Amino acid sequence: MSDKAIILVVDDSLVNLAALNEILEQQGFSVLLANSGQRAITVAKENRPDLILLDVVMPGWDGYETCKQMKADSKLSNIPILFISGLGDTQNKIKAFQAGAVDYVSKPFQNDELFARVTTHIELSKLRSNLEKEVENQTAKIRSLMNELQLSYQKAHEVSVLKTQFLRNISHEFRTPMNIILGVTEEMVQDTPMNDEQVQMAEEVLRSGKLLLGILDNMLRFAEQFSGELIQETSSFEIRELINDCINNVTPPALSKKLALHQILADDLPTVKGNYDHLREILNKFLENAIKFTPAGKVEVKTEVVEDFGKQIELRFTVTDTGIGINLDQQERLFQSFSQGDGSTTREYGGLGMGLALAKLYCDNMGGEIGVDSTIGKGSSFWFQVPLEKVS
Repeated sequence: MSDKAIILVVDDSLVNLAALNEILEQQGFSVLLANSGQRAITVAKENRPDLILLDVVMPGWDGYETCKQMKADSKLSNIPILFISGLGDTQNKIKAFQAGAVDYVSKPFQNDELFARVTTHIELSKLRSNLEKEVENQTAKIRSLMNELQLSYQKAHEVSVLKTQFLRNISHEFRTPMNIILGVTEEMVQDTPMNDEQVQMAEEVLRSGKLLLGILDNMLRFAEQFSGELIQETSSFEIRELINDCINNVTPPALSKKLALHQILADDLPTVKGNYDHLREILNKFLENAIKFTPAGKVEVKTEVVEDFGKQIELRFTVTDTGIGINLDQQERLFQSFSQGDGSTTREYGGLGMGLALAKLYCDNMGGEIGVDSTIGKGSSFWFQVPLEKVS
């Protein structure tokens, strides 16, 4: 051993102390001696040993009591204790282990056996000590990383709150002038004498203004979602009423592109209770996108029952078009914030890609699922399914 291991020998017999001292020093150990249990405690605290050899039969504290006292002391409790005694019966060995000993050697002992056991327990003790230190070091590192992570989270949360507040403020500030612009433009188109070119320009302002107002509305809804203000409001309604509401909303742009609008409803749909506004928003976004990205053909809305649970029903809504379609690798990004199929899509068709992200937020808020199936050049099917409470 590069550093001498320290062994404390505790025995009331001076002969035994001298003999063990000689044997252990010859093996390269540094030896401390104590002739009683009380003295052993004092010596161990003054110069902490790596191992204690403890006799059983002693006046005052016997070996068992001495072992218990050491194990009760936080400064000494981790020191391995090896009993050496002429009491070699099983009952005494069990008593020794119950007191906290790591080993038991019966007298008379063989020097080689004693040396082997002493060496083994010192090595085990050092390994345990090293392992405990490593655990402490790793624990300290983990605590430090957790603290840093908590700090980063707090900073990110603060930034998120600021962004959300900014988003809300700018949305509110823009809405008032935009509504004035739209109102004045509508009056110009309806009541002001203008030539064809002027009418066309005014209608373009009106169209662009409505588009911008829609973007502001989406920004405000994002702000509500991330600030935890998106409330789940429910009401009773008919599914047919919901579908007709959405179809009526997109009929003018569909007619302008000469697209056919179809709806397929499952038979005997019950009156349901759910978040009508969220459902309408998702369906409207699906329909608006379908019309926007479909040059010719048709757009179809299908409603079907996925499962009837008695008091609850799972409905699936699907909007299918014959439009341009979406690449498989682009489909994965569609429901992320500010994402569209690709940059050229944004340039050609406009929009910031917030609509589908909002649709996913609404769907998640209702405990549903959302997705898309699409083939380039053949069209897309956007779907979502949600649980709704049955009223009748």
